[in-house]
This record gives sequence, structure tokens and C-alpha cells, in this order.
Amino acid sequence: MQLTEEVAQRVVAALARPRWHSPDPTLLARFLQKEASENRKLVQWGMRAAVLSYVAYGLFDWFLFPDIAGRLVLTRLTLGITSLVLVELIARRGFALTTLHLVAALAIVIGAVGWLLSALGTGHQAALSHFMVFGTVFILGANLFFNFRFWLSAISSATVTMSFMGAALFSLQTDVVARVVLSAYFVNCLVLSLYLSWRLSVERYQTFLHALRAQIQEQAAIKKGQKLTEIADTDPLTGMKNRRAIIREFSEMRNEWATDDDEIGLILIDVDYFKRFNDGLGHQAGDDCLIKLAHVLSETAASNNAIAARYGGEEFVVLCKVTGRAHLNELTQQFCRAVEDLHIHHPDRGDKLNIVTISAGASLTRADQSMELRILLQEADRALYTSKFAGRATFTIYDPHATDRDRSSENLSELLKLAVSKQLVSVAYQPICDLASGRLLGHETLMRVCDFDGTMISPSVFIPVAEQTGAIVELGTWLIDQACSDMVEYGLGSVVTANVSVRQLKAPNFSLRITEILGRHGLAPQKLAIEITEGSDIFLEAQAVRNMERLRNLGVQIWLDDFGTGFAGLSWLRRFKFDVVKIDRSFLHDCQTSRGLSLLQDMVGLLRNLDHAVLAEGVETEEQQMLLQRLGVHSIQGFLTGHPVPIEEINQVRPGLVA
Repeated sequence: MQLTEEVAQRVVAALARPRWHSPDPTLLARFLQKEASENRKLVQWGMRAAVLSYVAYGLFDWFLFPDIAGRLVLTRLTLGITSLVLVELIARRGFALTTLHLVAALAIVIGAVGWLLSALGTGHQAALSHFMVFGTVFILGANLFFNFRFWLSAISSATVTMSFMGAALFSLQTDVVARVVLSAYFVNCLVLSLYLSWRLSVERYQTFLHALRAQIQEQAAIKKGQKLTEIADTDPLTGMKNRRAIIREFSEMRNEWATDDDEIGLILIDVDYFKRFNDGLGHQAGDDCLIKLAHVLSETAASNNAIAARYGGEEFVVLCKVTGRAHLNELTQQFCRAVEDLHIHHPDRGDKLNIVTISAGASLTRADQSMELRILLQEADRALYTSKFAGRATFTIYDPHATDRDRSSENLSELLKLAVSKQLVSVAYQPICDLASGRLLGHETLMRVCDFDGTMISPSVFIPVAEQTGAIVELGTWLIDQACSDMVEYGLGSVVTANVSVRQLKAPNFSLRITEILGRHGLAPQKLAIEITEGSDIFLEAQAVRNMERLRNLGVQIWLDDFGTGFAGLSWLRRFKFDVVKIDRSFLHDCQTSRGLSLLQDMVGLLRNLDHAVLAEGVETEEQQMLLQRLGVHSIQGFLTGHPVPIEEINQVRPGLVA
């Protein structure tokens, strides 16, 4: 019987019913079925023990009733062995438990009555009147020893009781008082053992009901957990897998990667001119468009054994197993054509096309590349941006060996030169929390840049170009200025941090600019922290080191970002005392393996021994939070504490850290 809603209702009703009421027949049948296997073994072993005891009592017969001892012992042996053989035969032949119980109960009655009839012929009546007390063993055995159904216990024990009472009252040759007392004793034993048998039966049934209710509750909790997991992994608008789910799918796919010859391909898809579509037709039309696109992308993915997900906004991502670059090229083209074949009208594209199209960028795992999702996403993002600058409605496969600057980089560099003046740059803030108390410590400042049409450009795309062209200096200064302004106006905790490139630090007047910004906004220096990434060996740049020292003397905090991924190692930690060292997210996400966990433990232990405050990035789950607490990490940052949001939303989103 399955644990259906009907069963659950029956269990609730049965537990609410008074115990002396008759049990629910459906639940009782389940209870008896559950106990059948255990009871069969109990009957077999119980009968073996009972027969052994029954025959052993022949020693008392030999000494108490010498005149008929041989007959009594022979009776015990005959009845005992016959009963044991019969029970074993029925048990081994697989007869129903009810049949086995009937035979066992009948064996108890026959064993008791058979011995009694033989013993009544003795001349030692006084001894018999004393020894008949042991007849209660048969009564107790029938009621308490074999887990018989109550009605069977009652019939068999009552039969034994009536037999011994009749013998005591009418056949035993002793005084009347002794016979009455003995009969009363048998009646009392019967009543007491029947009551205990009933109580035990009820308690076993009640225990079964409670266990069944716990099982039902556990099943409901599992279903609810599965439903919550499904909800957490599903995009509410399109019904596709979401970003969280695709991270897990990639992890599973990566684990399988070593067992086959296929490579993992990642396709990043963006809907062309979607902001104009939304603005022109309204958000409902935009939602309907995304739902249609999700449907066709999911169908195309399923036909190619791939996994499609909504990555956010108008972005979709596809994970697939491919045999190589040509296969990935063919698959990406299928997705582009599938969307075009929908012929969804677009009224304001700004080009000759009048339908909704997608641009795509794809990347492929390689033997010389670490198997990380963020790397594939960064590469696919760069390829996607190339597709956009190539005119959209096309796709690009990332080429790690390409050295020539393409037209997209040239266009992007021009855009970055105008980003500040054209207000194309903005700021998002991500909270940083103390791990022990859950208290908000501050926020990291993250730069955001959008295209002229409002399309967001990924940091993995524009930052390398900004570094290469020098635009990072103006952008970085603007970012720090904006962060200090927002810190004073809104209050972002005890510290606000901003990433600073080596190119910025190498500027001779960098420390003076920071001093001027702090003074203009009236912000205490210790409330600003600059984060330095291990992207290159900064200590080879004398001017950069001087600027770091000047800022440190001013009171500005110096943090080391992405520790463990670049040039720093121990040399940076020996040469400079950082206020905080941020461990790169990749080390936390690699903790699924024992090697990754051991590496993270060693890194945290090293930093703590060197007296550095440790911050872990990329914390997304409570399990990761608890792990970092055990390791002694001081503070954390990631989706668990909060997503990056604009300053307007900073007071609407509270960190999700569980203290």
C-alpha cells in the first residue's frame, strides 16, 4: 500500500480515535503485513524454546510423580516434537502467518491439556496440586510470547485456563479450599495476561501508526524539498533551468568529462535589441517573447542532448557535449536559426531586419584550460560581444589563439573613452558580512558599463580592453569618486572597497587623486579600501609600491583580491601587510573534492598564521558558510549575503547570511 493522501488521513483519524476502539481495517492489514516476516521467525524460535522447556520440565515429572513418570515424559516428548515438526514444516512451506499462529496456539493447548490429562492419574495428588501452578506458563505463553492476534490469544489461553480450572475443581483429590484457590489463581493469571496482551497489541499498533505518520511526514518533507529545489532551480517566467541549476549541471558534466572523449561546449545567447522591443511593445510582450524563445531553445537543446537555461534578463546559456569546434559551430547555428524561424515581429531594431534574432558566443573546453564554468562564460561573453559588434544576428566561436585585434575591440575602446561623459558607466554594490556575527561590514564597488543602446557589457569583456587602452584610469577614478560619494550619502557600512588596476597604481599622481577625493567628500580614509589583484607582479613597479605606501600612511585600507590565482604567493604577503586577503571563489567551489578542501584549509591556515584577516568570495550556500566558519574565515561575500545591486536598491535588499 502506497503512502497516499487517503492513508495519511486514515493515520490521523486512527491516532485520534480512543485506543479501545476497533482499529482501522486497512491500516491493521498493513500492520499485520509489516510484522509478518518478523512474527514468522518469532513463532519458529519461540516454539523451539517452548518445546525445549516443555520437555525439560519432564525432570519434575520424574521426581514428583514416579508412579506415572514414564508416561508423562513420553507424552511431553511426543507432543513437543510433533508440535515442533509441524510448526517448522508449515513455516518452511510458506503458509500464511495466520495458519502458523493457529498451529502454534493449538500446540500450546494440546501440550497443556495432554500433559494435564496424563498427570491426573497419579497417586501423588498433593504434589500435583502444587505443580499444576506451572500451568500458567501455557497461559502466559499464549498471551505474551508469540504475538498472536488478541482473539487467538484469548481463545487459546482461555481453553488452557478452563482445562486447568476444571481439573482443579472436579478431578484433583485435595481439599476444597486448595482447589478453589488454585482455580482463582488461574482466573487471575488469565485476566492479567489477557490485559497485558491487549495492551501490548495496542502499543505495537500505536507504534506502527506513529512510525507510519513519521514516514508520511518524511515523504511529504522530501517531496516539499524536491519541489523547493525545483523552484530554486527554475526560472519563474520561462520554466527553464536558471543560473543556479546550470552551475550544478556543469559540475555534473565536468565530473563525467574524464570518462568520455567529448568536450563541453558553452553557448551564451543574447536577444538582439531586446530593450527596444520591451520599450516599444511593453513588458508583457517582452515576457511573451522570452517565453517563446525559451520554448524553442529548450526544444533545440533537447534534440541535441544539450541543456538550456535562462541566465538572466534576455540572456540564455546552453551546455552541450560536442566532438569539437566544428560540432559546436553547427549546434550554435541551429539555435540562431531556430529563433529566426519563429518570425517574431520586432518594430524597432534599427537595422533592415524586422524580426527578433539572437547573437551568440560559444566557448569550448580545452586540454590546456582549467575546467571552470566562469572561464567558459568569460570566453563565451567575449565571443558574444564580437557577434554584437559584427552587426548582431550572428554567432562567434571563441578562438584562444587569435592575436589580431578585431573590430569589436576598436569599437569598444571608443565607447570606453566616452563612457563617463555619456553616462554609460554605473556602480553596483555587493555586501560583505562578518561570518561570526552576520553583521554587515561594508560593500564592494563593482563597475558596470552599457552600450549606447542600453545593452550591458560584461566586465570580462570591457575591463581587458580598458586596461589595454588606458581607459581604466579614468573609469577607475570615477568609480572611487562615486563610491566615496555614495558612502557619505547613503552609508554603506564601515568600509567601501574598489578594485584598482596596476595601471592606475603606476600613475604618479594616483595617491594624490585619492586624497583629493576623500577630502572633497569628507570621508575618513579608513572607510575606503582599494583592492589589488594578483594579475601581475606589482612589486616590480616602484611607483605602484610608493602609491600603496602613501595610501597606507594616509589610512586607506589595502586589500589583496583573488588570492591564489596570480603572481602574489608568499612573496606579496612577506613584503606587504594587507588589511584583508580575499580568497578567490574558485577555491571554495573546488571543495567538493578532498584535494580542493585540503587546499582551502591550508590557504586559510596560512593566512591566519600570518595574521591576515581572511575574506572568502563566491559564497552561495549555507553549507559553504558553515564550512568557512569551521575553517576560521573572518568574513564572506557572495550571493548568500546579497547580489550586486544599484545604490537605489541598497536599502531594499538585506543580506541573506545566517548567523
